[in-house]
Amino acid sequence: MKRFIVFISLHLFLFLLIIAYQAQANEDDWNVITSDEFIVTTKPGEVIWGDKLSLIIRKNDCARMNIVFSFSTKKENENIKNLQNKLIPIKINGHQEDLEVEVIMVQPMFNYMNLVLMQAPGLKNIEKMIGSMMAWYNHDNFFGIELVNSPNFDPKEYFDILNNNWKLDGLPEKITEAQSICYGPEDVEQS
Repeated sequence: MKRFIVFISLHLFLFLLIIAYQAQANEDDWNVITSDEFIVTTKPGEVIWGDKLSLIIRKNDCARMNIVFSFSTKKENENIKNLQNKLIPIKINGHQEDLEVEVIMVQPMFNYMNLVLMQAPGLKNIEKMIGSMMAWYNHDNFFGIELVNSPNFDPKEYFDILNNNWKLDGLPEKITEAQSICYGPEDVEQS
């Protein structure tokens, strides 16, 4: 139970840190935010205002990252909190290959909206993942995530908008910057 509380507290802290920082940041730019334990690189979505794609590097593991993103929804569903800790299916750039993400937080915002924070399972090798993301982006001229149906999940029950896109221009440079904060500037290989 204590581990679960720490996990939730950590994600809530990161969420609040990102939201607080965004009040000062240019909404079109990649932002690199540091804390005692993490370096977070964020980018605002193009479809849903305020939603972010976040690449999180833990300072004690500079070669891997977590991928976290949010989807806001105005859809009223009293069971939306039940999504927390569930795996839901997604497509990236229209391709579905048994991709699922875990809902790590459902946070009410104002009186009419919920923010749903999702995480790709497992830590990803930064070099490989950024290479894959940029390949999708360069091939299709966008990087988009879409929430999709499965036998046990219909995203239309919970979300009014089912997709978001992010511009990845400048991502390799920002990840290099984030890793240089983590490792130190001399130890980062330029991609």
